[in-house]
Amino acid sequence: MASVIESCWLHLIGRFSDFQLACLGSFFLHESVFFLSGLPFIIIERAGWLCKYKIQV
Repeated sequence: MASVIESCWLHLIGRFSDFQLACLGSFFLHESVFFLSGLPFIIIERAGWLCKYKIQV
């Protein structure tokens, strides 16, 4: 398993520049934080704990 990860990592740093890796890394980090930050509210809404505070039906 470690050799597969290591070969993938060597392929990434050999094929892409540091700028490209930084752009892709920051994009994926931003998107994961953005979408996962709404996950607690989705869980709370699906559980029905906020039904008495709903404004719309």
